[in-house]
Amino acid sequence: MRNRFKEKKWIVILASFCAILWGSAFPVLKIGYIEMNIQTDDVYHKILIAGIRFFIAGLLILIYAYFALDKKIKLKTKNDFFKVSLLGFFQTALNYFFFYIGVANVAASKASIINSLSNFLVIIIAHFIYKSDKLNKSKIIGIIFGFLGVLIVNLGSGIDSTFTFTGEGFMFISVLTAVASSFMVKEFSRTVHPALLSAYQLLIGSSMMLIVATRGNYQNLRVTPLGIGLLLYSAALSAVAFTLWTTLMKYNNPGEITMFKFLIPVSGSILAFIFLGEPITIKTIISLIFIVIGIILVNKNLGEYRVIEEDGKKESV
Repeated sequence: MRNRFKEKKWIVILASFCAILWGSAFPVLKIGYIEMNIQTDDVYHKILIAGIRFFIAGLLILIYAYFALDKKIKLKTKNDFFKVSLLGFFQTALNYFFFYIGVANVAASKASIINSLSNFLVIIIAHFIYKSDKLNKSKIIGIIFGFLGVLIVNLGSGIDSTFTFTGEGFMFISVLTAVASSFMVKEFSRTVHPALLSAYQLLIGSSMMLIVATRGNYQNLRVTPLGIGLLLYSAALSAVAFTLWTTLMKYNNPGEITMFKFLIPVSGSILAFIFLGEPITIKTIISLIFIVIGIILVNKNLGEYRVIEEDGKKESV
């Protein structure tokens, strides 16, 4: 199974699958918010639901690790615990805290574009960190195609030039935490098993979110079987996507893998059409074409020789 995370075919399949799973969260959460009577600006409600979702996801991964993996897999040192705590703070707690507040104060199309900047920045920064992840003409053109894809799908959505700290400002902070988290995942997964890294960062980060959520008022929150079912599905998709993504980041270049995240908003639009009946426009189709072209250009050499370090040892991939 481990070799599948290094083979080009499986990298494309698994990374695309993760993007589709995360994209499916958009229609699922939209239906869930309506079912649970959560309004667009109910930030504490969203933080509460996200906290519960990620806590359950962390538990699911731990259960999987116990029964499907070596039972001896565990956090080995205090330094490992520090790593998962730091990642949980940045990737789950900080990222989603600023994301939810930012989205509540920014037009959805503008938030989508700002959020996609994290993919762009990871690819650029990876050029300066990893010798096997250098930018070239093909990658630069691919990045441009990917970003244009995000812009196209949001054309004509009333994007303006206004800026507020709790709106656009918080979205940019969310982007920075996402970028930092990507490189933490790459580095920390060298010594911490990807399943444990995903599980504990979700558990720790979600616990922080639940503490923040205690400040909210939930008298109008509606709990229904459908709402609970959607929450459990979103937790399951997070468990699968985070574990697969962390493993892919462990064995491959961050710049190449991150490019697949441009698929998330487009897959979300397509799934919203399937499950919510929202229209698919020509913009969505063109956007998908641009993003696929970008992924192909960035990943022309995907799966070729590179060197990774695991537990202090170098390994050819």
